[in-house]
Amino acid sequence: MRWKLNPQVKYWRDTILNSYAQIFFSLNKTLAIIIILVTFISPFLGICGLFAVVLTNLIAKLFNFNNTLIREGMYGFNALLLGLVLGFEYKLNLPFVIIFVSAIFLLLFFTSIVQQIFVKYRLPYLTIPFLLTYWFIYLAAGSFSFMEMQENYIYVANYKATESLSPYYTFAHSMDDWQIPLFFKSYFKTLSATFFQNSVLAGTLLALGLLYFSRIAFSLTLLGFGSAFVTFKILGLDTALLTEYLVGSNFIFLAIAVGCFYVVPNKWTYLAVILLTPALAILYIGFQKFFFTFQLKSFTTAFVALTILFIAFLNNRWINKYIQQVIIQYYSPEKTIYKHLSSTKRFAQSHLAKLQLPIWGKWKVSQGYKGKITHLGDWSSALDFVITNEQDKTYKGDGFVVQDYFAYNKPVVAPLDGYVKEIFNNVEDNLISGVNTQENWGNTLILDHKNGLFTQLSHLKKDSFKVQVGDFVSKGQIVATCGNTGRSPEPHLHFQVQLTPQKGSKTLEYPISYFIEMKEDKPYLKVFEIPKENAVIGNVEVAELLKKSLQFLPGMSIKMSEEGSEKEGLIWTVYTDAYNRTYFYCHKTNSSVWFVNDGVMFYCYDFEGDKNSLLFNFYLATYRLLLAPYREIDVKDSYPLVHFNNRILLAIQDFVAPFVLFTEATFEAQVIQCDNFFSPKQITIQTKATAKIFNQKFDKKEFEIQFTQNGLSKFSIISNENKINYICEIVSY
Repeated sequence: MRWKLNPQVKYWRDTILNSYAQIFFSLNKTLAIIIILVTFISPFLGICGLFAVVLTNLIAKLFNFNNTLIREGMYGFNALLLGLVLGFEYKLNLPFVIIFVSAIFLLLFFTSIVQQIFVKYRLPYLTIPFLLTYWFIYLAAGSFSFMEMQENYIYVANYKATESLSPYYTFAHSMDDWQIPLFFKSYFKTLSATFFQNSVLAGTLLALGLLYFSRIAFSLTLLGFGSAFVTFKILGLDTALLTEYLVGSNFIFLAIAVGCFYVVPNKWTYLAVILLTPALAILYIGFQKFFFTFQLKSFTTAFVALTILFIAFLNNRWINKYIQQVIIQYYSPEKTIYKHLSSTKRFAQSHLAKLQLPIWGKWKVSQGYKGKITHLGDWSSALDFVITNEQDKTYKGDGFVVQDYFAYNKPVVAPLDGYVKEIFNNVEDNLISGVNTQENWGNTLILDHKNGLFTQLSHLKKDSFKVQVGDFVSKGQIVATCGNTGRSPEPHLHFQVQLTPQKGSKTLEYPISYFIEMKEDKPYLKVFEIPKENAVIGNVEVAELLKKSLQFLPGMSIKMSEEGSEKEGLIWTVYTDAYNRTYFYCHKTNSSVWFVNDGVMFYCYDFEGDKNSLLFNFYLATYRLLLAPYREIDVKDSYPLVHFNNRILLAIQDFVAPFVLFTEATFEAQVIQCDNFFSPKQITIQTKATAKIFNQKFDKKEFEIQFTQNGLSKFSIISNENKINYICEIVSY
């Protein structure tokens, strides 16, 4: 049986460990433990750092600071730096204890105020609270006669001679005399100097911790330090300066911050790290000289200043073409880039209104965008629709009268929710082949979909309108019927999107969210595309069975019970998060799946938690489901690599992910059983998750999802010819 920590114990464990890991913009527990061990190379420093973290989080909790921020170490990491530097510079005595505790309160006050100011401008506050508190304490401490400076670190030679007799010190510095290339020795010492240590072994452990936490972040620390090393050489600065306490750390922190934490890592962010390094060197030297006049150390001031300037610069740009800021922080560069690449591909047009075709059934695009007949110039982005038979004729019989045409008097529907803005209903139908150029648009309906988006439907039949000006209409609602009015030689429907409410406004190129295109009697799903001329198309015929079965509302709970097993079933409950996103949460496995049902497609778009859980398999299985039972359509998609891949291959992929992807994780779904297309009572969908390297398959999982009139009824996992079935039932609303 898996041992579980008491929630309170787990909470305080997280507050402490995350406070340490946050130094490197992480929440990784292994990295945190390594940092703690490194700080305790000097026991007094380790105790000061730990005490500062615990005390800060306790006070923050006592004063009802944000629980999530406390748990994530957002108050503790500044306290850690403050505790370490105070322990590094002063001896332990009663005045030190009083000043230490007072400094923690002062730090929290600064954090609270600085946080409020910077959040307003969407900027990080970084180590500003630590710097402000340290400067005030250092300036004031000079007046306190009983505050004693640490002599150990002033008389380094004596300290080393004394401590070298200690086995612990000897072990911690056992790698200092190894024949290691200067660059790597300096890199390791710079990492250890972040925590006021001067040990190659400590730096090596920290480097391994960073590598375990993130291959991308690790590579950027090397890039950041390497750029600084070269810059110092070129500018004639002593590279040994980088290994001093919190000096080289500026360059490492900047590399992570602007390379992969606040922005999505890619080749441009790596380039940004290189280009910003000389600027950071200038700022560091400048701040050092400025603060020296006050006998203060600048520590991380240069990193803070340049990072804030860089983020502010990104905030004020209209288009982030090369560098995209992180919207949801996962505290993992790998998750960030893989989920970003996946969501960019899947939801690149999700900000657009989901227009449907304004028709029922299958119609032919008789004139498409930039059509040579009338879709010209500013009015080129429009569609004309007719109905044809198997012989591609638009009429029956002789076609001499409008009633002979298949499109005539057929329903026209609203392409999107909106309000009726204008109705023009005063034009009679033309004779066949005759056109009315005086009243070019014929009878017309203009719909206002809000947010500055309008649609126009023209050549409608007189007196066929089912709505009035000011009415609200729903997507798919019949608003009129097709006629032959205006510049219309035969019955057809003209449809355009525009940005103004006037009839005949300039057209706007705008995709249809989902539609079916028929080719050789086979349906093909089109997603956010513009229909092509001569294509036979129609709206997706959504099955209410699938739409309702996958309509999971907040507060609903589903029980998943393994068929033939006496194990207690798992309960998944639907919630909404702070971003108003709907998700399933499994309490037993502490796992979550975020999803959306837009009426045509069901998407799972994120997962966090246990990858061995049933909920994770459900995420893989329902990654993208079309809510229509077309057997001929294969719905395909790609998972974020972090969710379905070989761990070793993924680790290798991580290093080059900002530049190239050589692995892939694909999804495929197909309806394999449907008892009645138009009114189904049972549908079974088979889905597959496949992992590939250089387009060669190396791992696969298969699933089946069964829907009945009771909703989602059965979920099956198929692996190596073994099939495990789970019975699904709604247990609460």
